[in-house]
Amino acid sequence: MSQVIFSYNKEAALTAGQGGFINESGAYVITITEAALTTSNSGAKAIEFSGESDDGRKVQYLSVYTSKKDGSDNTFGVNMIHAIMGCAGVGQLTMQMKAAGQYIAPEFSGKRVGLVLQKVLKSKTDGSDTYGLDIRMPFLANTHQTLLEQSEGKNPEAVNKMVSGLKDKDERKKGGYSAQQNYDQPGYANAQYDEF
Repeated sequence: MSQVIFSYNKEAALTAGQGGFINESGAYVITITEAALTTSNSGAKAIEFSGESDDGRKVQYLSVYTSKKDGSDNTFGVNMIHAIMGCAGVGQLTMQMKAAGQYIAPEFSGKRVGLVLQKVLKSKTDGSDTYGLDIRMPFLANTHQTLLEQSEGKNPEAVNKMVSGLKDKDERKKGGYSAQQNYDQPGYANAQYDEF
C-alpha cells in the first residue's frame, strides 16, 4: 500500500525559485517577525517591518515614516501605523532595546496582518536597478477586510479593488535626474527617503 506524501499545489510550484522573498505587488498576509524603530540620516523616524508570508516568503525593510526630519509628525505614516496596529490587534507600542543603539516595538512580533504591497523600482547609487516594497493598505488577516469595512459591517472589497489596479511604481533615475516621490498622493507609506 502506498501513502500519499505530496499532492501537487500549482500556487506553491509557481513560487519555486523566487529566492524566498516577496518580490511582486499584491496582497499578502504576513506574520511580523520584527518592528524596528529607525532614524534616517536626516533625522526622520520610522518603524521598519520584517515578516514572513503564509507561504513562507520573507519581506524586509517595510518602512513607515512617522516623523519628518524636522521632528513634526508625518500624519500619513502615523495613521498607517494606527491602521496596522488595529489590523494586528495591538493596543499600544513600547520601545525596547534589542542591542546597543537598536530598538524595536516588541508588541508587533508574532502578530499576523494583511498588507497590500506595491513594488517600487529604484536605482542604486551605482546606477544599477533594484526594488523595494511600499505598504499601501493594511487589512485584517483572517477576513481580508479593512478596518473601515469591519467597522461598517461591509464585505471585504477594498483590498481586491486596490490590487486589481495596482502597478509597479518606477522611481529609477532617468538621464541624470532622480524621479521624485510624490508625498502629496494618498496611499504611500514607505517614504524611505530623506526629503522630509
